[in-house]
Amino acid sequence: MAPPLAAPRFHAAPPRGLLLRPRKPLPTWRRAARPDDQDLYVDDDIGDGFSFSGGKYAEAEGPSKSDEWFAQGRMVKAHALYGNKEKAKDPFFGLTMGSGSQSSGDVFNWFCVEAGSSSNPTVLLIHGFPSQAYSYRNVLPVLSDKYRSIAFDWLGFGFSDKPQPKYGFDYTLDEYTSALESLIDAVAPDKLSIVVQGYFAPIVVKYAKEHQDKLNHLILVNPPAESNL
Repeated sequence: MAPPLAAPRFHAAPPRGLLLRPRKPLPTWRRAARPDDQDLYVDDDIGDGFSFSGGKYAEAEGPSKSDEWFAQGRMVKAHALYGNKEKAKDPFFGLTMGSGSQSSGDVFNWFCVEAGSSSNPTVLLIHGFPSQAYSYRNVLPVLSDKYRSIAFDWLGFGFSDKPQPKYGFDYTLDEYTSALESLIDAVAPDKLSIVVQGYFAPIVVKYAKEHQDKLNHLILVNPPAESNL
């Protein structure tokens, strides 16, 4: 009979003298785009770079990154709530939930950030799951010379409304597609190009199939396999 395996030993902290991985130099185009922005890179242990979570922003001194980002955007009303507009309640205790879990009115609020002249061709930057428009914070100024670039938070993410299921929005593929159509009609009534990341790609592909005459270009970044056109 083989001897029993010894339990592995875990360390709560790296041993003394362990060299941490050096920070990689920034690509030239990124340094040129935002030379004074120290937020162009993200260390593994200080946040994910796609949201305001993590110790990086929780412990940072000075102005809040969240407040600074919010100040750059605006709320756009698009896509009406369905149903009787009741206040969302906790599914276990039946208590009315806080304002962050309620819809803001009869039409949803979407947080949008825009850069570039309105006379330029429009490109809509759509974040993945889970993320928010903040992930495009360094792309927006790069595109702004030649494009009117718009990034937004999906319903349920970032600063946009976060309705509870069965209280105006159920987060289904069809609902998201319809909501996207409403938002695009509000922010880009003419033709546009769309860039979308990850697991929200199927929603955009469904929209594109139904509105091919609306699109100049469609770019899918790391989509799931079923998103193929």
